[in-house]
Amino acid sequence: MACLEVKKRRGTRVEGGKCIEGTTQRIKKMFDMVELSVSSYDTAWMAMVPCPNSPQPPFFPQCVNWLLDNQLRDGSWGLPNCDPFLVKNALLSTLACILPLKQRGVGEEQVNKGLFFIESNIAAATDEKQVSPIGFHIIFPTMIELAKNLDLNIPQGTTNLDDLFQKRELELKRYSFYETNFEGKWTYLAYDSEGLGKSQDWEMVFKYQRKNGSLFNSPSTTAAAFTHLKNSGCLSYLQSLLDKFGDAVPTVYPLDIYTCLCMIDSLEMLGIDQHFRKEIRSVLDETYSRYWLLGEEDIFLDTATCAMAFRVLRVNGYDVSSDPLTRLSEDYFSSSLGGYVKDIGAVLELFRASEIIIHPDEFVLEKQNFPTIHFLIRESSNGSIHVDGRNIYVGQQVVDDALKFPYHAILDCISNRRAIEHYNKSNVGSYSLEAELWVVKDGLGLCILLQI
Repeated sequence: MACLEVKKRRGTRVEGGKCIEGTTQRIKKMFDMVELSVSSYDTAWMAMVPCPNSPQPPFFPQCVNWLLDNQLRDGSWGLPNCDPFLVKNALLSTLACILPLKQRGVGEEQVNKGLFFIESNIAAATDEKQVSPIGFHIIFPTMIELAKNLDLNIPQGTTNLDDLFQKRELELKRYSFYETNFEGKWTYLAYDSEGLGKSQDWEMVFKYQRKNGSLFNSPSTTAAAFTHLKNSGCLSYLQSLLDKFGDAVPTVYPLDIYTCLCMIDSLEMLGIDQHFRKEIRSVLDETYSRYWLLGEEDIFLDTATCAMAFRVLRVNGYDVSSDPLTRLSEDYFSSSLGGYVKDIGAVLELFRASEIIIHPDEFVLEKQNFPTIHFLIRESSNGSIHVDGRNIYVGQQVVDDALKFPYHAILDCISNRRAIEHYNKSNVGSYSLEAELWVVKDGLGLCILLQI
């Protein structure tokens, strides 16, 4: 019996060793090819772009075909099995997908199923407990108007859609007459351009165009802008998306640096980063030499990416100055898109960065610490889920743990345990970064296997 038990243990170890190797290799491959989740909403705006010489044929027919083939069983488009508090996101994506199908006169069955989903869930559009994607109260009413222009009747059940239109008008009036944060206002309205249509000041919008031709690295905003002004830079960016991703696009691109940093951060929090030292070093070397030292906009135009890059590089021994974070001061951030929409993910990263003080005269980090704590306490008291600037959802527990357990006051083993508990409880369906999702799932499995 004893010999049999020993053999069983040996067999378990051999099988466990094979699983460890397989899981480790899968995670390593993710560093070579970063995968982003497809966004049905952004793909729909690509599908709405008309040909320059005729409004009927789509400029990107492959996007229309993708919409036809990727409706969910319940009639919606978007993330499957999403959190019950994220119904507004599903409504926004579903209505966006219906519009190009109706414009092109295809997919009658899909359109009807989508309308049924909207009718069944339209009450969520006015539910204050629901998490609202950025710009929802401007974009969704505008899309309802577009639907009516296409002779689409949006069924509203017992919901009074007039409340949505009134809220949109109140928000736009507030931006026009009562808003003192002018730069933040214009940035926000430029980002939500698809919700303003012909009333948008498109010349103003293009001051936010990036070197890659995009507006805010957003496919939907860029597609809406190209529809109105036929800007060659926008077209180049949109075509590059389809060259890379095929017939559907992500919410934000490029996002490779941020995604890789998130993957590294997750592995370090789980306490299994030692198995990926070569891959981590390769990513960090490139981030430091190719982007940080050269001041590339892929890092420095995005608050969350800049703050995370600073923190992850510094804790891994790279000589990074806190000076670039000066431009992310409270005054600057409040006038940026992230500050204007209360991007809790970006503020969380600024807070984490402010904890990594290694020199006695780093006043910029000390100055950041108090306002970010105050912001996180105030905003996190409003609910359990928060959407950040990439439509990535930040859980309440993540914010609470960051505030309760300062970086220098928590042992690695305790930090690793809390990370494992958090990832086990989190709803993986709410992740927008596909690579990070799989790193977390495989990472949790690896944690268990290493205990065998």
